Amino acid sequence: MRRRRFFALALGVMVAGGCGGANGSGAAPAGRLTIVAPAARGRGWDQAARALATILTEDGLVGAAEVSNRPGGVDTATLTAFGAAGGPFTRGGTVLLTGVPMLAGAETADVASVLAATTPLARLAGDWAVLVVAPNSLLRTFEDFAAVLRRNPAELTVGGGVDGGSDHVLYGMIGKCLGVDVRLLDYAGYPTDAEAVEALGEGRVAALLGSAGSLLPEIAVGRLLPLAVSSGERIDGIDAPTLMEREVRVKYADWCGVFGPRGMSPQDRDEVAALCGRIDASPRWQAVCAANGWNRACLSGDDFRQWLVTETRRARGVLGELGLLSSFDTSCWGGCVRRH
Repeated sequence: MRRRRFFALALGVMVAGGCGGANGSGAAPAGRLTIVAPAARGRGWDQAARALATILTEDGLVGAAEVSNRPGGVDTATLTAFGAAGGPFTRGGTVLLTGVPMLAGAETADVASVLAATTPLARLAGDWAVLVVAPNSLLRTFEDFAAVLRRNPAELTVGGGVDGGSDHVLYGMIGKCLGVDVRLLDYAGYPTDAEAVEALGEGRVAALLGSAGSLLPEIAVGRLLPLAVSSGERIDGIDAPTLMEREVRVKYADWCGVFGPRGMSPQDRDEVAALCGRIDASPRWQAVCAANGWNRACLSGDDFRQWLVTETRRARGVLGELGLLSSFDTSCWGGCVRRH
């Protein structure tokens, strides 16, 4: 199973936008670039980090690139060490490749936010989610699923990625939009898609939220029945409506973004914006995205930072509603479903 998480569209609408400097000129950056992936090899967005390192070198965008894994995910030490890493991007610098897991993890762990500890540089890709059940499930449609949640939110156990991650957040958003008390939602997190699918097959969870790209092969052979997708339009190969079609106003994708050390110079930030456009235009990168079912969603510079401010606020809102924050203002963060 492929597990996602690269440039993350977390919590809500995936904003369309271009990358600053996509047509910029100038020599390709020289020296070695280290891409920090806060996950074990093969987990999270590590696959995307390694694909990115290969493309950067094979397309001649940097002299050399390597991936440094930090399996511990988000903690104070990781963010502090990275934030102080320093080093100009174009002369052997370091960037962090992460998204929803670290953004949400920083909030739940009550450490410095990703925004405060890093320099947001660019978003490159997102990964839509799909809600699936076992083929023999009594839940045949999203309406069946929604009816059970409205009747008793704790009746269904829904599986997905790790607690507090993108799948968990999406489940909270769906519950909120259906008008249920999200504190009562029963969620089971698993380290990998394979383990989550196994739990669904054994009946330990009633439904599963996961990467549309990763679960597509299981859906194609009939081992999983899709009920809805989180994209704005229907996904080829998945016979299921969007959440928006079912009047649940959520368009959501896990996302992956590039972050630099705190205090990067404007010149270095501008060079990354230009590099973002070159990566997005690379046929190799486009092929990787297509193969994995990722959506190219390039957004850089101030546009990315402003988008990230909003997404961080939304993430905190959902995590607070789920009861995963030590302190939270319980004021409503907005309705999103038409009442009948």
